[in-house]
Amino acid sequence: MKSKLIPIIKRLQAMTLAKDAHEQRREFTAYGVYVCEVIYRQSENEFIIVRNREQEQLVFDDLDLAAIEIFNCLYDFYESF
Repeated sequence: MKSKLIPIIKRLQAMTLAKDAHEQRREFTAYGVYVCEVIYRQSENEFIIVRNREQEQLVFDDLDLAAIEIFNCLYDFYESF
């Protein structure tokens, strides 16, 4: 069984390593549909997860917790079909 968290973690790690902007943004999609967006603010060392469906923002200072939240967003989307 292949882990679905590893690709998410790798994308988040890439955001933390990028030094070309104060703020990094990435979208996560499923079936080509926007599910959530992640904003990483280097100065605060925090991840902001913006859920599309609930229009809420969650703030994490831990990469692992942010990855779990993104996984949950994607899982909820897949389970709605």
